[in-house]
Amino acid sequence: MKNIVVGKIVKPQGIRGEVKVVPFVDAPEGFCRLKSVAIGSSVYRILRARVVGNEVYLSLDGVVDRNQAELLRECELTVPRSVADVLKHGEFFVSDLIGLSVVKEKEELGKIREILQYGAADVLVIEGKKHYMAPYLKRLVLKVDLTEGVMLVDAGVWSEVSCEN
Repeated sequence: MKNIVVGKIVKPQGIRGEVKVVPFVDAPEGFCRLKSVAIGSSVYRILRARVVGNEVYLSLDGVVDRNQAELLRECELTVPRSVADVLKHGEFFVSDLIGLSVVKEKEELGKIREILQYGAADVLVIEGKKHYMAPYLKRLVLKVDLTEGVMLVDAGVWSEVSCEN
C-alpha cells in the first residue's frame, strides 16, 4: 500500500528536538490524531503534536535535541493511506496527482511534477516540451482520471491563468 506525503519538516523548533512542519493537508489538526509518521524508511512515534494556525509542531520519539531535529530538515513525512482521512468526491491526495498528464483539447501539455501549496490555491508545476505553472482551480480542471493518469483542463481558462517559461 502506497504511503502519502502529509507534510515537510522545515526547521527545528527550540532545543528539545521539536520540529516545525508545513502540512500538505487541508486540516492540519489531523496531525494530532496520528500515532506515527515515516521519514524515509524510518518510522517515528509522535510523542506530542500541536497546531498553531496552519503550522504543525511535532515531538518525535528519539529526536531529543536541536541537532537531531536539524538532521530532519527538508524531510517529507508520510503515512499509510489507510490512516488518512477519507476524501470527499472531487478531492485528491497531492501524491495521486503527481505524474498525471495534463491535457488541453487533446494536446498533452506535460506531466505534473510538483504541486506548490501557497494558501489561496495550489499551483501545478507541469513539465513537457515547455514548463508551465497554473493554479488548481475548479473552473480550470474539467476532469481528473486517476485510472487513465490524465487531468483534462479547460483551454479558455488555461489561457487566462497559466504561465509558461
